Parts: sequence; C-alpha cells; structure tokens
Amino acid sequence: MKKFYENILNIFKTSNACFFTYYDEKHSYADAFLLMQKMNAVLCNHKNSNVVLYTKKSFEAYCAIFATILSGNTWCPVSESQPVNRVLDILAGVEVDVLITDLDLPKGILAFLDEQKVVIIHINEIADYSPVPFEPEAFMAADIAYIMFTSGSTGTPKGVPMTHGNFIPFIENALEILPIEKHEVFSDYHDFAFDLSVFYLYCGVLTQSAFSPALSIKDKMFLLSHAIQNSVTVWSSVPSSIARIKQLRPSDSFETQIKIMFLCGEPFRLDILEYCYNHLNLENVYNFYGLTETGVENFYHFCSKEDIKRFENQGFVPIGKALPGNDFLISEDNELLIGGPQITPGYIGGVDKHRFVSIDDRDSFCSGDIALLFEDVVFCKGRMDSQVKINGYRIELLDVEAGLRKISSISEAVCFVDDSNPEQASIVAVVETEQAEVLGLKKELKQYLPAYMIPGKIFKLKEFSKNKSGKIDRASIKKEFIGC
Repeated sequence: MKKFYENILNIFKTSNACFFTYYDEKHSYADAFLLMQKMNAVLCNHKNSNVVLYTKKSFEAYCAIFATILSGNTWCPVSESQPVNRVLDILAGVEVDVLITDLDLPKGILAFLDEQKVVIIHINEIADYSPVPFEPEAFMAADIAYIMFTSGSTGTPKGVPMTHGNFIPFIENALEILPIEKHEVFSDYHDFAFDLSVFYLYCGVLTQSAFSPALSIKDKMFLLSHAIQNSVTVWSSVPSSIARIKQLRPSDSFETQIKIMFLCGEPFRLDILEYCYNHLNLENVYNFYGLTETGVENFYHFCSKEDIKRFENQGFVPIGKALPGNDFLISEDNELLIGGPQITPGYIGGVDKHRFVSIDDRDSFCSGDIALLFEDVVFCKGRMDSQVKINGYRIELLDVEAGLRKISSISEAVCFVDDSNPEQASIVAVVETEQAEVLGLKKELKQYLPAYMIPGKIFKLKEFSKNKSGKIDRASIKKEFIGC
C-alpha cells in the first residue's frame, strides 16, 4: 500500500505534465501539487477522518480529492445536484469530520455542520493558506480509502466503505490490461460519486495523464465534440453515452484521438459496439462489469468485430472473464456471486448483511444480477427482479428489450412487469422512438420474439431520462407509466 501511494506522491512532486485540460484552461501537476499542499494545511490535522467533497467539477476539486487521499484521510464525494435531504443523510451516514466545498451551502446543511462541529474548507480561500508538505503515510490495507453511496436503483441508497486493499487490485489490473501510455487525456463525463471515477482518477495520475471533464450543458449534450476538441485519448462512460451519439449522428463517421474505449455500468448492446467500430473508428473497446460493493470492476471483455456475429443471439456484449484475483459463482437461481479481496467490509450501519456470504472460506457478495455462462464468457442478464414468470413462462426482460431494439425505429427500450392485477400480470414496454404511432410495433416484434414475450402494452418517449450517473433512469420511467 505504501509504495502505491508513494508513487502517486512522487508523480505530483516531480511531473511537469498536464494534469487538467478544459479547452484553453490548463493546469500542470506542479500547479496541482502546490494547491494540494495548501489544502494539507488543514487536512494534516486530521488522520483517518472522513472528508466530504461537496463541489463543482473543477481543477480545484480534483486537487481536493488527491489532497484528501495523500493526507491519509477518507474521501467521500457528494454531488452538488443531489437534494439537500439526500446530502444531509450522507453527511450523517459517514460521520463527516471535514467538508471541502466551493458552493453556497444551504441553511439546512450549514446548521448540520455547525451542530456537528465539522471543519469547513472553502476552496476560494485556499490560495491564502501556507503550503504544508505531505508526510508519507503508512497506509494499511484495511484502512478505509473512500466511501460511496449506491445509486438507490434497487432500494434505499447505502454507504459503501472501500479499503485500500479492496480497490487497488482493480487499478493494478486495469493498468496491466489496458494499453494506457504516459500523458493520455482521460475523459470525465460522470459524477465523482459514480465509482467509475476511481478508474480514471488513479489510472490517470499513475500514467501522468490529464483529466478533461464535461462542464457545460453543451459539453454534456455533445460529448464527442468535447472529446475531439480536448484531444481525449481514453474515454470512459456508460454505453448510453455512445447510444446518444448514435442517435444524433447515426450515419456519420468521425476521426478522433480516442485510443481506448472503456464502457461499464449498463448492458452494452451489439449495435453500439458496431457503431464504435464503423463510425468512431475505434480499435480498443472494452466492456467492464462490477459493483460499488466489489471494488469498481470485477469482469472485463476485450471486444472484437467478430463479437457482433458471435453474440447476435444474446444481443449484448458479454461482461467477459473475471479479473485476476476475483472469484465468481453462479447460483442455482442464476445469481452472480463475486468473491475475492475487492469485496467491501460491509455497508455503513451493518445493513443488508444477508448479501455477504462465505463460500469455501472466501467472502462473497450476492450481486443481485442474473448471470449466464456462454462458451467461455459470462453474460449479465439484468437484475434478479428483471426475471419474471408470466403464464408459466420464465422471461428475462432484457431479452424482450433486445428484441424491441431490433426494430429499426426504436433506439432504446426498457421493460417492466405490471402486476397490479396478480392474476393477469403483463409486460409493459417503454420505447425511445420518433415514430408517431406504436400500433404496428407488436406485429413487427413477432419477427423476433415468441408470442408469450410480446409486451401487453407499449408506450413511447422521444428521449429517456437519465440518472446522475448517466444511466437510463429506469425507476422514474417505471413510475411514470405504471405508477410504482
């Protein structure tokens, strides 16, 4: 552990490479290190404390993350877009000691921080601090490195503490597997509180690379334009980000500087893979799979053009094979269980202990995802609650969604079960389409799915809503159309 962090500290001390790039705004590692040492004037008085970063995404915010890490404290990112009550729940859950911010704090949050005697560091005041050197810390594998909260898509969001020993194996695997070179430019298109950030933050610094975030509404709407103009070479995002580009520019071809495409967090459709090859002209496309509770990523698949034909019956790219050091088991109910050193010690407050089990003396986590072994690779078939039984038939809702997306006029689809009448449960589909009518879709769908898999109702939207991580917001879509 100590060597891992000494390497990071040495890079900040000695590198003159670009650390942050956003169009004409650029900052070097030397710039970052000076600001980090000024932040350490406060952070050095805290060891193994919980430091919440409640900030916009800026050069100063990146510096605050690494200042927190190198000062021997625990990093907890909180998004500025979250409701105040949600922020208060997180602050209480992590027992915050220090809060770093560049925002005007709402009264409710200020009152909580004052009551709990939390130290507040205002980023706009840091320039006045005197730099304090970082002292090499004896980082222990069992110490908590960061705390993130689950998205809440399957219930109440829960705090997930990750130790240094949990996540570092993933970073080492990623650097070994991916052809990342020095001085890359990493995209940053998601919230710091989405654990994809752990990938690009650590792999970025360890290769003396730069970070290029999407900050404006225009950037977020047109990610590819941002990537081209900022010379992004390592793209990391959910597949929905590429699906959006495909939807806007279905026939165009682009020349970019992207060398590595790292996708994760959602099912990766084959038509999106095909678009990566034929329209984005990419060579190194990877699909990764993991959970917040299991140290970011646990499976990976290096894609190839042959996958488009090989996996056409599945409709998706596999999550592939387990990363070195990770174990897995597919239960009798087809649930994916993941074991190995990357598993969190448990949720804050000790909730949901039943999801942590011991198999052959190895700690494992019940993912809640359905898995299928096909040839030598694993497919994720969706959540356990997406597998339903209707009229005696067991149906994977992801398979219904894949069938819907084979219809040319449909760019995306999500399916749910309407069980308001238990005796007549039925599949409800919501499709993203510009088509005026949906009446003919059922007839067209019969070309791809058996009758028992045809949705009872199909609704349409011009564009699906997304959650803060950029994923399709299934919960809000379900609530809109079937009210639960």
